[in-house]
Amino acid sequence: MPYALQLGVVADTHGELADDVLRALGAPDLILHAGDIGDDALLDRLRRLAPVVAVVGNGDPDLTHRYPWEQRIEIGEARILLCHWYDNFGQIHPQVARELAEWQPHALVYGHTHRTVNERVDECLHFNPGYAGPRSPSRPRSVGHLEIQGTRIEGRIQPLD
Repeated sequence: MPYALQLGVVADTHGELADDVLRALGAPDLILHAGDIGDDALLDRLRRLAPVVAVVGNGDPDLTHRYPWEQRIEIGEARILLCHWYDNFGQIHPQVARELAEWQPHALVYGHTHRTVNERVDECLHFNPGYAGPRSPSRPRSVGHLEIQGTRIEGRIQPLD
């Protein structure tokens, strides 16, 4: 059986990376950040755990020159489309919808809504790790984990609060 790659997934950190987020990520092979990062220093802290692939979100105006809005990632045989805004509370972003139809990834990883999603739509895993930013009584915090084996990608949400 081939080795399964472990990915940590965060979104919507909004400039704050608490120690419980780092502990929850563990020691992944790769970290994906699905936007609303805050600043490069936050990504540098994540890079101490593992290599990071990041995209910007609508809350990252100072980072748009450094990171893309969406990114196609190939890990072995698996294809992941990483973006920030896919679902805007029921409105699907047309550019990302085109990317999904054209490239047919095995997983779509996104943020923006601060709501967790871990479900299959046809053969594609739609995955939103939820909100990992500053503590707030009105927002539950979480991180995500993806396991990749061949083209099969399984997701898990880990609540923090």
